[in-house]
Amino acid sequence: MKTDFEIEDNYAVLLAGTHLDLHNNFDFQGLTKTGDDILIRFQKTKSDWLKVKVPDVLYFHCMNVSYQYYVEGDEQALKEDAIGLSDITFFPSESRMINDSLRLQSNPEDKDDIILFFEDGKVIRIGCSEIKLITEKLEPEK
Repeated sequence: MKTDFEIEDNYAVLLAGTHLDLHNNFDFQGLTKTGDDILIRFQKTKSDWLKVKVPDVLYFHCMNVSYQYYVEGDEQALKEDAIGLSDITFFPSESRMINDSLRLQSNPEDKDDIILFFEDGKVIRIGCSEIKLITEKLEPEK
């Protein structure tokens, strides 16, 4: 897998030298599948305490997806837990039976998946050839 970002401390990404704290500064908004691609969307947290200048939106554009695994979150969880990322990690595709562990690894190896864990127990795991991090709003195709 190729990426244009690095994972920092399993809760943030580093994009072009900018630290983006996914746990504290962004809320998960959902994912969209189009052909062999998946877009995972985050939006800047709406709060008065957020003084850091961060993009309004982030998309993980997963290209040529070959594997998808999802665990639904707890329906009884608070809304902030359903949209709050707890951890992000790269993990070997040979270990797809393990979906509850982290690795301290900034960059993926060729056959790694990306796994996103959320505060409500939701899990998204994707195997693909490349992930680009997009920081501007995407307009729907016409």
